[in-house]
Amino acid sequence: MSPRRRGGRGGSRGERGRGPGTGPPRREEGRAPTRIVPPAPREHPGDDEPLIEDEIRAHREITADARAASGAGAEAVASLSAFLRSLGIDSRRDPEYTVTAQLTADFLAERTAALRREPGPLRPSRYRGSPGETVRLERIPVYGMCPHHLVPYFGSVSVSYVPTDRICGIGAIARLVREISCVPRLQESFTQALADAIERDLEPASVEVTVRARHLCLEMRGVEQKALFVTEARRRRPEPPKAKPETRR
Repeated sequence: MSPRRRGGRGGSRGERGRGPGTGPPRREEGRAPTRIVPPAPREHPGDDEPLIEDEIRAHREITADARAASGAGAEAVASLSAFLRSLGIDSRRDPEYTVTAQLTADFLAERTAALRREPGPLRPSRYRGSPGETVRLERIPVYGMCPHHLVPYFGSVSVSYVPTDRICGIGAIARLVREISCVPRLQESFTQALADAIERDLEPASVEVTVRARHLCLEMRGVEQKALFVTEARRRRPEPPKAKPETRR
């Protein structure tokens, strides 16, 4: 019977017994130390520093919790509670309604937040690609609210634009979709507001926005029919007038 190997599967006794303060592990013989190569200097230092700082700031804002919003105030909750009681939704009648007024008021406060704060602008980065190329972002989820019945519509947004000298992060466009949707408005108005914001902040050669959504004001009431509502908005910068050819006399 062969003798048992010391240290078992966990390695040698010295390796298992090593702890903090016992020195660094031995470097394998013949292996060269890792060499850190410094980045090459930029051709035009300082040229893009403001844009880079803006881009970093934009990324930090995107990764922050954009959904964190202050809840409804006590006055709003009390008013909504009185309204719900008039409909028979009363916690004294059914304990399931105990938090209904508070949660409904918080939901409405969140989904109407853009009425009380202006959506932030898109912070651009410098575009270094070829002119005339297209940037496209598809199937961005959107949840809006009908301004007539205050019930949701939901679907997806596609954004396509031809940049001139500015682009922005895809997360910035997705965040803009959510911020603009936090105003109860018609889908037509939402589509146009999104196209206007992209045109204003990025100044592209052209921009197209398409929204496809289902409306619960159509499905839950009235005719109670399911349909997909599609709206489109297009913006295009005017082309500079062409110089007239000189005519020889």
